[in-house]
Amino acid sequence: QAYSGTPPEEKEKIVWVRFESADLNDTSRNMEFHEIHSTGNEPPLLLMIGYSDGMQVWSIPISGEAQELFSVRHGPVRAARILPAPQISAQKCDNFAEKRPLLGVCKSIGSSGTSPPYCCVDLYSLRTGDMVKSIQFKTPIYDLHCNKRILVVVLQEKIAAFDSCTFTKKFFVTSCYPCPGPNMNPIALGSRWLAYAENKLIRCHQSRGGACGDNIQSYTATVISAAKTIKTGLTMVGKVVTQLTGTLPSGATEEEILAHSNLRRSPLVPGIVTIIDTETVAEGQVLVSEDSDSDGIVAHFPAHEKPICCMAFNPSGMLLVTTDTLGHDFHVFQILTHPWSSSQSAVHHLYTLHRGETEAKVQDISFSHDCRWVVVSTLRGTSHVFPINPYGGQPCVRTHMSPRVVNRMSRFQKSAGLEEIEQELTSKQGGRCSPVPGLSSSPSGSPLHGKLNSQDTYNNFTNNNPGNPRLLPLPSLTVVLPLAQIKQPMTLGTITKRTG
Repeated sequence: QAYSGTPPEEKEKIVWVRFESADLNDTSRNMEFHEIHSTGNEPPLLLMIGYSDGMQVWSIPISGEAQELFSVRHGPVRAARILPAPQISAQKCDNFAEKRPLLGVCKSIGSSGTSPPYCCVDLYSLRTGDMVKSIQFKTPIYDLHCNKRILVVVLQEKIAAFDSCTFTKKFFVTSCYPCPGPNMNPIALGSRWLAYAENKLIRCHQSRGGACGDNIQSYTATVISAAKTIKTGLTMVGKVVTQLTGTLPSGATEEEILAHSNLRRSPLVPGIVTIIDTETVAEGQVLVSEDSDSDGIVAHFPAHEKPICCMAFNPSGMLLVTTDTLGHDFHVFQILTHPWSSSQSAVHHLYTLHRGETEAKVQDISFSHDCRWVVVSTLRGTSHVFPINPYGGQPCVRTHMSPRVVNRMSRFQKSAGLEEIEQELTSKQGGRCSPVPGLSSSPSGSPLHGKLNSQDTYNNFTNNNPGNPRLLPLPSLTVVLPLAQIKQPMTLGTITKRTG
């Protein structure tokens, strides 16, 4: 319509849209998608569109001929997910095997019609179109997450997890820290771990590491840290004046007034992240306290000074990206677990992805499949693209211009001592009867033979070996600026032939 100039027709308003991953386009479940260079065997896209009075699910193959899979028109839909088929074991059987694939929908009006708005999760069968189960809640639902093990229902200050085979309640978390932003209760669900924002830090469960700002080495990070220190100092001066006078300044915001009123009676601490193992965590309430044991708690650490508004796992589930309500910096953590307790685990702060000094509300975070790129999208419509390495370190041409992920240091090159040999070759002249400068014809006189027999080199090799990565010293973080900032035009009328 924008190109042809025809008047637009009366259309329905789209409230939200997202691509979904399900069994239909999962390459691990469909063997015909395994051929990389096949023609016509690429998995289709599953597009979910939420309208003001319902939702649709479309399958879009490589040919572009979209096919409608599901449509419901019973009022607005806040959240919807296509549930993957669960993992079946000898102890568990799928009670809904004949009805799958299933679609979980959170509508304004539940199946019963008597519950409050958005307080019900209805499970529909995409095979038959019938509703197979309804889960009722007393408070509104804000989001749905799912994997092959559990279905997670996110409430304002609570998380409820249900078994993917029977949809009976498995565990629930009530110690969440609410966030004033687009994600009321931010969580991240991987293939097995669940991360959420905890409301206070428990020292006996705290993992090694976490957010760090003291060992920043780059100039950019120093400037960022100095700016934050000045801002924190000014804030602390204002708090001291407030405590001395007993009153707040006339220009205080509602958030400061609320924080001041709850300063003495509220022990809540923002910016704390807890990661639990959904398989080993105990059934019932999950409570991280000084009296509770650490069964099922993978990690517990401080991630930001402000409340967390968004977080996401990478495809492998070993990296976690978090951001706070300010939206200045995004932290990338590597989670190294310990089988005993969360206090023995280590959380390496690999990267601080710096967006800018202006505040922004983060809407979503996404990884590339090889974990070399992170994209953070804000409510202003801008997507910030950051290059990272799955193991940390400065991104460069060597790490990001190769079709495969490059290791930080080749084990062969490190153990063979090739770098030391190269240094010695450059410092010495050519040997006796040797076509290669620096190498003699005698085996015992070659630098390689001398290096292999040297105990000092063996000691240096063992010292360079990191050993246990959970122990100190932890790796220093790297500050990364966005390589690209993508902002789509707001309307189709702004697209020209050049930008299109």
